[in-house]
Amino acid sequence: MEKKRVSVQIDGRSYVVVTEDDEAYVREVAQTVSDSLLRASRSGKNLDVRDCAILVALDCCDDSMKAKRRNRALIEKADQIVHHTNELNKKCMEFRDRLTDAINENTRLTQRIRALEEQLRLLNRENERLRRFEPRRDDAEKQFEKTVQERRAEKLMGYVPMEQGSLFDGLEEEPAAEEPAAPAAPQTKKPQGKKKKKHGKH
Repeated sequence: MEKKRVSVQIDGRSYVVVTEDDEAYVREVAQTVSDSLLRASRSGKNLDVRDCAILVALDCCDDSMKAKRRNRALIEKADQIVHHTNELNKKCMEFRDRLTDAINENTRLTQRIRALEEQLRLLNRENERLRRFEPRRDDAEKQFEKTVQERRAEKLMGYVPMEQGSLFDGLEEEPAAEEPAAPAAPQTKKPQGKKKKKHGKH
């Protein structure tokens, strides 16, 4: 920035200050120094202008050093806040990743629940279909049990079931009389003659 000359009044004296700051700011600083000199001269002690200036300088240096300490403390605190903020950002990223995983897991479980609900719906439908045939099965079981009980009762009473047949089943045909067999003809033996020896020529 371009430097400029600012004329100010301090304790009734004119001073020219060369500065890059705003003129209003420079005049405000000069007025603060002048007020400090006036307070020092009215402190009740016999102080000349030099002593008053030294006291004002001491006050300004004290304020400046304390301000610097406060600034350093604020800077350190700001650094801690920045470090803590970075840690929180890391944790936020971790929680965000966990949240993303939880959302994905929730989506997967939701799909699984829907699939199980569909299976349950199909099973309920199959159950309803089987219930329609339940009375028939019960009737068949009751008839089977009744038959078993009847057979047990018949067995205890010594009941022997009779075979049903025709009235003429008991009539048997008489066997036909066998004709006497013809006597066997006597067998004649043929006389056996002596075998003639064939003489061959020697």
